[in-house]
This record gives sequence, structure tokens and C-alpha cells, in this order.
Amino acid sequence: MRGSRRLSVRLGAALVAAVFCPAPCAAQIRSTLELRSLSAEQADLAMPVDLEGVVVFVDPPSTVFFQDAAAGAFFQLGGREPPAPGDEVRVRGTTYPGLFLPGIRDAEFEVRGHAGLPEAIAVGFEDLLSGRYHYQRVAVGGIVRTLEPEEEGVSLVRLDLGSRVVPVRVQAPLDRAPDLVDARVRVAGLAAGELNHRRQLVEPYLRCRDWSDFEILAPPRPKEAIGEVSPEEILNFAVGGSLRHLVRVGGEVLAAFPEGEVFLRSGETGVGLRLLGTETRPEVGDRIEVLGFPEMDRFSARLVDASVVSRKVGTEPPPPRPLALPDLLDEVHDGDLVAVEAELAEIHRGARGATLTLREGTASVQAEAPELPGDLATGARVRIAGIAVVEAARRSSAYRVEPERVVVLLRGPGDLAVLRAPSWWTPRRLAGGLVVFLVATVLAGLWIVLLQRQVAGQTSALRRRIEREAALEERQRLAREFHDTLEQQLAGLSLRLDAATAKVDDGKVRGFLEGARRLVLRIQTETRDLVSDLRQDPDEATDLGGALADLVEQGAAGAGPELVLLPPPGDLPPLPSRTVHHLRMIAQESLTNAMKHAGADRIALSLAKTPEGVAMTIQDDGVGFDAERETSGKRGHFGCMGMRERCRRIGAEIAWRSAPGEGCAVVVTLPNPQESPNPKRKEHAP
Repeated sequence: MRGSRRLSVRLGAALVAAVFCPAPCAAQIRSTLELRSLSAEQADLAMPVDLEGVVVFVDPPSTVFFQDAAAGAFFQLGGREPPAPGDEVRVRGTTYPGLFLPGIRDAEFEVRGHAGLPEAIAVGFEDLLSGRYHYQRVAVGGIVRTLEPEEEGVSLVRLDLGSRVVPVRVQAPLDRAPDLVDARVRVAGLAAGELNHRRQLVEPYLRCRDWSDFEILAPPRPKEAIGEVSPEEILNFAVGGSLRHLVRVGGEVLAAFPEGEVFLRSGETGVGLRLLGTETRPEVGDRIEVLGFPEMDRFSARLVDASVVSRKVGTEPPPPRPLALPDLLDEVHDGDLVAVEAELAEIHRGARGATLTLREGTASVQAEAPELPGDLATGARVRIAGIAVVEAARRSSAYRVEPERVVVLLRGPGDLAVLRAPSWWTPRRLAGGLVVFLVATVLAGLWIVLLQRQVAGQTSALRRRIEREAALEERQRLAREFHDTLEQQLAGLSLRLDAATAKVDDGKVRGFLEGARRLVLRIQTETRDLVSDLRQDPDEATDLGGALADLVEQGAAGAGPELVLLPPPGDLPPLPSRTVHHLRMIAQESLTNAMKHAGADRIALSLAKTPEGVAMTIQDDGVGFDAERETSGKRGHFGCMGMRERCRRIGAEIAWRSAPGEGCAVVVTLPNPQESPNPKRKEHAP
């Protein structure tokens, strides 16, 4: 307790000195534990180090590993002659981050004696993985799996610790190695490991000076003394625990994959093997015996690092066991050669082969194949043969698990046969057909809508044409009737009045007859104008100024106020004859009202072009009146009402501007043609 407290005080002082003091005044690191406790940023400050310890491993020409009573450390040689393992050394230098732990560079060392190697600390795999004893002398116990050369003068031993297999790198050639495979040994060496760029320990391993670091606790058994076992007996219960020594298994080869994965049928059970890389791969159907180390796979035990001890060439391949798809989840088929029939639901091709999804009812299974026929398609009924491998298991009770997902490994193209070709109506084609049908339906709907609109437009145009022709025919009929009846009768009446006037000598009667004759002439003129209007096409353009000039000329022929037509502007737009007719009748009604009621001396008609359209004004200098009251439709007076109705028919607006004693102005505003009602709408003149 006191020692740890003193160490904490010294470490705190060293850190404070490293942060607040320049390098020359920084406190020295006096123990390996202080050095290991520095962060990479602190170690990069080049703090001074003065340590003592015992050399445990030398990696010439660059690094020496040593340890004191607390922990291990290392320093850089810089090309000098290294000390020997077991030497007591004093090391002075500065700190630097290292790849995993802080180390010492710019080191100066002196050998103070030779105490021999310290006692190795017994550790397990978790201790090595934690890095707690990194760069210290440790010892592990286990069973030797393999021996093989790694590089010149270095051998690699794979040691099974029970929970994991740990590599041991020995600085000695393989030809000097004792017989270690399947031996139970105790190995002493330097705890080290493979690191990544994030200063993380990826895989721990041991480094040994030579084969003397191996202590054989139980020698390997002679291969001929190892008895054969069935797959069901591998890793069964044994008093004192099951050591994973070599076991012998014999059987018929069901599959041999290029990566060294081999499956045998031993008796009625399948078992998986992983051969050593130096072993020759057997052929399907061969009868072989192998020696391998037992290891629990995802669901069943298998043999790894196996070697073939006997082989008899087979005459024919073993038959697969025919199964229904749901029966693949039976645990007894793990590692065995099976055959199933099902519908091919999905295909996923990749660089290393293809994955198939087979479905039968609600059950499904995946199969992996190295290659497939190019014309294989989903929906086909297929038969596959391959090795059933349990990929995942689930708990079925408190003490048992059962297969949850099985994958069938096909050995080659011959393990797949198409029993029935897929229906032409695949889901993709059906989806494509539905898309085409929907597009065709939408296009047909659009075509129908467009056709309906076209038919409706043509029907409306035809209806308007028929109505227009009917209206023209009716107007022409009325014109004929007026011409053949009223106009002829007025002409006869005019002749009689002429004759009567010539025979009467009385001046008073003659004046009365002259007035009647002028009235008949006026009615006859208006009748001709009406017949002319009826004969004319309502949409034909007509000169409004000319129509008003005729109206003024007719009114100026008799007694009454002076009628004046102000010169119209030259940029008046052409107007349809029906519009001109309504405006002329409105002007005539206004003139009649002014002559009858205004007592005016002068009446002026004018046309003007305004931003809103065309304005027609009838201005008199008469007595005036209350426009709001007199134009709102007095009982028995329909002139103003008729003028409003005519304006509505042509889309115009009318206003009376008058007051008693101020005369009257009737203003009719006709909007521009683009602002007027639909020009195709036909209004019939009365």
C-alpha cells in the first residue's frame, strides 16, 4: 500500500514537471511502471529516464526488452552491441510514445551483472489480450497444434490455450525443434502482439529465444496409438475436463472445397474437417482416415489442423440423403450430404459465387454455389445436393439448442438440376406488364378526355353555326317581311300624302300634311335602315361614325335644336354591325329625349378613344333633370330602361350626367374588343 502511494506521488511529480518545466529541469522517470503510465502525448515530451532492470529478450539490431520488479519496458539499441538475456542493466535516455507502450530512445546502458532470467509469470489468454503483462516474461500452458517455418531462422508454433489459439514465435529454425505436435507444454517468453495504427492490440503472441523455452509436460502420443472415434464422441464429457488432443476419424469424403474444408460421412453422421495447408486435398468418394484437433464449430464439433493418415480411392461418389425442406433443421444432418427439391425464389450473384433462396410452402433455406448456369431464373423447380451446415442456433430449453438457420453448400454445377422451368409470368414480367397496362390505361383515359373535349368543342361550334345561320335566316325573313309590307305601305302612304298636299290650298292643312309627310319619310328611312341592319351579318364590321352621321343628318332636316356630330378620331376600332346598331339606337333614343324634354338649343354627338375602350357622348344644353330619379325607370317610361338593356347586350356601360339647369350628357362606354364579352357570342338585334 505504501509502495503504491509513493509510486503515485512520484508519478504525479513527474507529470507536473513534464508539463510546467523545460526538459533540463524535468523529473526523471525512475521505474518502468512510471514509464508505462505516461500517455503518448506525455511520452512525446522526451522526459529523462533512469531505470534499472533485467534483460528478458533481445531483438537485434534494434530493441532490447527488460523488466524490473513492477513491469516491463524497452529501449532502442541504436546499432550497438546488445546485452544478453539475464543481464542486469542501467538505462538512461528520454521517453518516446512507441507503437503501444512508451519506450526509451537515445538510450545509454551499462551492464552491472548477470542475474539470470526472472521467473516467468503464469498468465492466460485474457491476460495477454488485456496488455497487462506486455513486454514482460510470461508463461502459458497448452497443447501444441502446429509447427511451421515463418521466416528465415524463425519458427511459428500455434498453441491451444483452451479458450484460444495463440501464436508463439521462436527465434530458432524448425529443424532443431523437438517433437511437439499434440504435446502438452509450458512455454515461457516475451508477451508481445500485433498492433494497429490506433495503438490497439489486435492479436497477442509470445516471443521465445529458442526451443529451451518449451517445457514438455505430456509428450505426444504415437499416431498409431490414437484410436478412431465417431463424430458423436468428439468433445464429449470427460472426468477432469476434455483436453483437445488429436483424435482419429475415418469416413467417406462427401465434399472437398478448395480452402481446405472437407466433409466426411462417418457411419451415419457427417463431420467437417479443416486440413493443414500442406495436405493434398482428397477426392469425393475417397475413404480416408485423418488425425485432427477437435474444435466446436457453430453447432457441431469438427476437426481442425487435420492431416490424412490413410486414403483409399473411391469408386463412386456417396449418394445424398433426400430430405424435405423443413427436415433440414433436424440437427442430425449438420455436416452431411443432403438433397432437397424446392422452388427457386431468389438469386444473388457475386464475385465469389451465388446465393440461392429456396422456398417450399412457409419453409425457406439458402444455398451457396461456386457457379450457376447462365439461364437459371427464379420461379424454377430445382433439385440441389450439398452439405448442410448449421449457420445459427437458438435455445430450445434450459439445456439444449437446436438449429435455427441452415445453409446448403453446393460442390459444383452438377449439384443443381432444373426439374421444371419457371413460368413465363415472372414477378418482374408481371410488374412490367402491370406498368405497361397502367400506362396504356392512363394514355387511353387522356385520349378519351381529349376526344371528348374535341367533340364538345366541335359540337359547340356546330351549335353556334346552326344558331347563327338560323338567326341570319330569321333576320333575312324579317327583312323581307318589312320590305314587302311595312316599307311598301309607307311608300304608298307617302304618295297619297304628296297628292293630298298638292290639292289642298288651305295653308294650315297644308302645313299639317307636310308634317305628316316628313314623319312618314322619317319612318320610311328608319324602316330601310332596319331592313339594312337585318340583311347585314351581325359580326361584320361597320363604321360607327358613319351611322351617327346619318342619324344627325336625318334629325337636322326638320325643325328643332341644332344637331352637331363632332369629328371622330381616326383610330377607332372596327365594331360589329350588331354593336353599331345598338349604339345608334341608344343615340337616337337620347336625341329623341333631348328634343322632347330638354328644350335644348344644341345637341352634340361625339366619339372618343379612351384607355377603357370607345366612349360615345350625347351632350345637350337643355334644362337638365335629376339623373338618379328620372333614369331609374319611372312608371310608363321605358326609354332609359331600354338603353340599359341594349348596353348589357353589347357589354357596355351607360351613365347620365345631369342636374337641373345644367343640361345633360349621356355617356356610353364600350370596352376594348379584348376586354369585351366572348366575340363568338351572337346577340340578335331587335
